[in-house]
Amino acid sequence: MSLTTSATLTKSPSAVAAVGGTTVTERTQAMMQHLQQVLLLSSDPISLLNSFEGDDYLEQLAPVVEEAVNASHVDLLIDRLASITALKETEVQKLCNSNQHEYTKAVQQLAKVKQSSEQMRVSVLNINQNLQQSGRALVARNKMLLDSQGARKNIDDATAAIRQCLKVINMTNKINEMIEQKKYFGALKSLDDLEQNHIQEVAQFEFAQIIRKSVPVMQATIKDDVIADLQVWLANVRKVAPQIGQIAFGVTESRRRRWKKKVDHNPQLRFYKLNSAVELAMDDDRDEVDPLNNDTINVDLTPFYESMHICSALGVLDEFRDNYAVGRIKEQDAILPPSLEFTDDDIAPLESLLHGACGFAIVERITVRKAYRVRTPASVNELWESMCQRIAHLIDPVLPTLRNPETLLRVRTLLGLFIQTMESYEFSVERLHSYMLSLFENYSAFLKQRFAEEFQQTVMEDDYMPMKINQRDLWEKIIGISWYKPGKEASKVKFPCLLPFSQVYPLSCAEIRNFVNQHYQFSDEFSEQNPGQIETTLRANLDELLVKVICRTLRDRLRSSNREEIVQIYINLEYFQTAAIELEKMLNETATVHLDEPITLHAAVAFSDARKLAETRIFELVNSKIDDFLEIADYDWDTSTERTAPSSYLSDMVNFLETLVDSTLVNLPRSITSFIYFDAFDHLATKLLDLLLNAGRRISKAAVLNFNRDICYLENFVGNIGSSSSKRRDISLNRGTLDDSDNVKRRSEDDADNSLLTTFTELRQTIDLLMSPNVEEYNNTEIRMRKYGRVKPQNAAALVENQYSRRLLLLREP
Repeated sequence: MSLTTSATLTKSPSAVAAVGGTTVTERTQAMMQHLQQVLLLSSDPISLLNSFEGDDYLEQLAPVVEEAVNASHVDLLIDRLASITALKETEVQKLCNSNQHEYTKAVQQLAKVKQSSEQMRVSVLNINQNLQQSGRALVARNKMLLDSQGARKNIDDATAAIRQCLKVINMTNKINEMIEQKKYFGALKSLDDLEQNHIQEVAQFEFAQIIRKSVPVMQATIKDDVIADLQVWLANVRKVAPQIGQIAFGVTESRRRRWKKKVDHNPQLRFYKLNSAVELAMDDDRDEVDPLNNDTINVDLTPFYESMHICSALGVLDEFRDNYAVGRIKEQDAILPPSLEFTDDDIAPLESLLHGACGFAIVERITVRKAYRVRTPASVNELWESMCQRIAHLIDPVLPTLRNPETLLRVRTLLGLFIQTMESYEFSVERLHSYMLSLFENYSAFLKQRFAEEFQQTVMEDDYMPMKINQRDLWEKIIGISWYKPGKEASKVKFPCLLPFSQVYPLSCAEIRNFVNQHYQFSDEFSEQNPGQIETTLRANLDELLVKVICRTLRDRLRSSNREEIVQIYINLEYFQTAAIELEKMLNETATVHLDEPITLHAAVAFSDARKLAETRIFELVNSKIDDFLEIADYDWDTSTERTAPSSYLSDMVNFLETLVDSTLVNLPRSITSFIYFDAFDHLATKLLDLLLNAGRRISKAAVLNFNRDICYLENFVGNIGSSSSKRRDISLNRGTLDDSDNVKRRSEDDADNSLLTTFTELRQTIDLLMSPNVEEYNNTEIRMRKYGRVKPQNAAALVENQYSRRLLLLREP
């Protein structure tokens, strides 16, 4: 079989060539070789049969057929297959002929097999039919199962999508609810979570895009609501700002009382004010009272912080900062009215204003400490400076309408509390201190004006007589306020007694002390920023008060022609001079700060000058009265009658001088009375000498004797002045009617009375020369120096000539 096939296959190329008439291509050769290989596998008929019944044979034959078709050699392939088939049939015939019995047996067996196979086929068909029926049901169920699984998957997907959508919707609703409930921070956080995560899961749905677009709207709503709530919070804070300020004022007032106790216990601490480092270090009992949260009020800062954090999260912190700044300016405008009115009887509007401003500023300071990103110190300080300026502008128009200095003192107290409270919260108070200094100057001017008015009234009502004191308590009170040092111990003073000054002096001393105390009361509110300013202002104002009010007024009163009044003014000026010196000492001792130079008052010099003017005025008045007496003097120089009594005008003059000595001048210092006496008698002697020198050439001996009698009378009066005045003073002191601190000094000056007689020396020597039996002895130098040393040569020559002429006339008379 294999050999035949091999031979056939060997010849096949030439046969093909003969049929085709052309050269076999390489592709045809390959096809034939492939077919030959297939046939070689089928050399065994059983194998060949099995090959034809199997899929492998067909699979191997298929490429050969395909190649023949592609090469357009189908006929050649068919012929070749026919030749092979014939050859195979021949081989099968030969095989059958040689094995007939076996073949028959095989056929029978095959028939049986066929019958069995048919039965099996029928069974298989039945089984197949059953299987097909079952398969169709199974397929239907499977299909139903597959359909159910798809539907379920769709349902699950839809359910999951619905859940996601519901979650987004519920979350959106919850965000809206939180916004309505003002839970802005939680709403904002949920909104961010919704936008970043949950909306992404349902982005394919249209409503998700709607919600996504609504996110900025909800954010804007949150921002608007937060800003609106902030404005409401600011309005509520403004309403309680006066309470905040009132509580802060109370805390400061408690600190002031504690510090005053420490200063009273240790006077060295008076150089340190409230809020100084020393005071802060020593204040162990400092009240830890929160002005925003206490038993009275509770200011919740949560809305402010929440608004700040929410706007920060929204990225609009700058807008929030601007809105807050504008809101605070509006609140400041609401707290500070366009105008302010208060009176002497009611300063409650000012107190309410300062309380509100204090509370407003405290809130500003607390917010800047805890929210520095929103409120910077610079912005707060700028607002504070604006507030201080507006407060000053509100108070200024009201001050001129006030008539009571106590009201100014109450205003000062309120402003002082305001300054010290703000200083404790680290606000700059330089502008307020400058305003306080201006207020102090106005206050001082007000006090000066009131003092001047009261002093003028006191001067008008003064009786210009030494004060008579009937009660010891009044005496002690006057001694305590008037810088007067009595010559006796208080226990030895008997009542009633006289004080040398008139009532204008102690009343003025009381007003001066009150003036100084009121200045120091005002200065209690000054801090260390104005060291020495109070002392400087007080010194200037006090000096002006003493010089321009008291001293000038008393100087003006010296124009009076009342000698008693002038003398009493002189005495008052002496004590005012002493008061000025003591005031200077007191100011230096009670200074609230260390002074580089001691305080010096010019008032003492002014009073001293006024005293000199008063002395001159007393001299003028006494001399004027003496001139009045001399004007009525009528000497008859030609008289021949000698009088036995002094001239009547001279008796009246002596009575006047005695009255002057015993009453008007009795309270003057001994040195001053001596000067007055000396000046008066010197003036009198000069006038009398002028009368004598102007008598003419006819002076009778009787006229000279009469004139000499008058001069002796005066000399006797002058000689008795010292002893009588000393005696009168001693009697007055023993009776307790005079209490003068110059007693010792007066006793040391008693010898000055002896010098009064010297005022008449020239007049006496002149009269002695006229009465001398030998007037030519004046020409003797030795005698002249011993007896007539004070007589001027020209006066002596005129008198000698007159006397010589008079003698010639007498000799010529029959």
